[in-house]
Amino acid sequence: MGNKCDFCSAPNPTWRYPARSFIGYIACGIAGESVGDWAACGECHRLIESGDRTLLTARSVATFLIIQPELAEIEDELALELGTLHSRFFENRLGPAAVIV
Repeated sequence: MGNKCDFCSAPNPTWRYPARSFIGYIACGIAGESVGDWAACGECHRLIESGDRTLLTARSVATFLIIQPELAEIEDELALELGTLHSRFFENRLGPAAVIV
């Protein structure tokens, strides 16, 4: 958990979700691990709490493409991978969100 939303990369997240560490992805024989809690901005928190995983993924993809527009050609694959990562977050979430102070 850092100073960016772990879902959309917005600065200064305001919520923290406790979570177990888990393997987030495996690509080209390399595993990426999600370690511990996840941070969320206000908008991603709202989407998480409302259970709107589709809009959560869409928001994450849109902001990711702003940062790395060259990946627009693989937008559908990116959406699938981020949706899978978010599903793993939900599977490993340990409790309610807490305000970051």
